[in-house]
Amino acid sequence: LWCRADGNPAPSTRCSRESSAGASRGQAAAAAAATPAPAAAPGGSSRAVSRADAGRYLCRATNKHGSATRSVLVTVECECRTGLGAC
Repeated sequence: LWCRADGNPAPSTRCSRESSAGASRGQAAAAAAATPAPAAAPGGSSRAVSRADAGRYLCRATNKHGSATRSVLVTVECECRTGLGAC
């Protein structure tokens, strides 16, 4: 997942995974702020994902003028394993 935003001044961004279903909105926001998104690899590279990576992810952009948050729901249809053929 890529979390990007444009602004003046350039905002800082943070991508995080929302907590599990059933949590209150406040609990979900607190958990999202504390949990880094597992589907983002360092240096802009990609990595294999599994069904455990499915869920809602939040991208928060912040600068001196305020902040904006967007979310995306990630669904993993197939978990590929090396050497076992295509999904």
